Amino acid sequence: MLIAILHYSKPPVIGGVERVIGEQAAALRRLGHEVEILTRSEWRLAEWDAVIVHNVFTMPFDLAWTKELIALTRSRPDIRWINWVHDVRWCDQVPQAVHVAVSEFRKQDYAQVTQEPIHVIPNGCDAGAVLGLTPRVLALKLEEHAGPVLLQPARFVRRKNIEFGLRVLVEIPEALYLVTAAPDPHQKDGMQYFRELQTLAKELGVERRVRFLGLEGALSDDDVRSLYQMTDLLFFPSTQEGYGLPLIEAALHGLPVFCSLIPAHQEVAVGATFFKLTASPKGLARKIKAHLGVRARQSRRQMMMRLSWSRIVHEMLQPLLSGRNDT
Repeated sequence: MLIAILHYSKPPVIGGVERVIGEQAAALRRLGHEVEILTRSEWRLAEWDAVIVHNVFTMPFDLAWTKELIALTRSRPDIRWINWVHDVRWCDQVPQAVHVAVSEFRKQDYAQVTQEPIHVIPNGCDAGAVLGLTPRVLALKLEEHAGPVLLQPARFVRRKNIEFGLRVLVEIPEALYLVTAAPDPHQKDGMQYFRELQTLAKELGVERRVRFLGLEGALSDDDVRSLYQMTDLLFFPSTQEGYGLPLIEAALHGLPVFCSLIPAHQEVAVGATFFKLTASPKGLARKIKAHLGVRARQSRRQMMMRLSWSRIVHEMLQPLLSGRNDT
């Protein structure tokens, strides 16, 4: 479809609606539509299949343009007009358009001036841009994973105790376990340890839920920072450490930390949940699932999925553009 998106201003002007229309246009383009964002000075009547009007029908900043567009909704019914309502401060006329409110509250507000159906479509959010996620971490699509996501930044060294993480994974069937390292071909025991972990994961039936990310190439510092943003807890079960830098990094990212009760961890960890190396995987799994911080991080990822522009445009906006969901 050939789609115009109209507003009083557009990116790179900074503003909430400006960001929304930029991200909305990008999502529509990813689905194969041709999209132009136009302001008053750029507006032209062309062979548009659809025109999405953000706030111009309901705000008094350029009433001559508002009235011109309202008249066009009546004289050009061949165009699919979408009235996208963020704010309501002018309601002298109601356009002949498909009405979209950005929230239930705004729907109730706009329902005072029209008896026509009003659809609620929330403004999306480009979480990847907001959080500065790298393409590599974006490609993991962790926001689509329903269960908890455990992160262990670690090399394949036996003292990292990765096998304990695999046993905890058994007790959380919906969980995903991300380990950042790849085996070092120059470290014989590291390669052997990796093969043992692969065998154990298969024996435990969790091989599909553990990802050794380094196998796909070394991760950058930015990739690791992105993982701190997109996972639900740092899991660090080392049997011995001299310090434990990931405990500090995770705390700075607000990531809940579960770590072994060893001297170095006790010295550096901030707000961590400690567990003994002899802890029961089942008991530790219960603590992870019940932890309020972990659950909050899961809810955060669910919000990212719910407000993904790709999902919103595909599931909610495209049916309106095609006329499949008018009522």
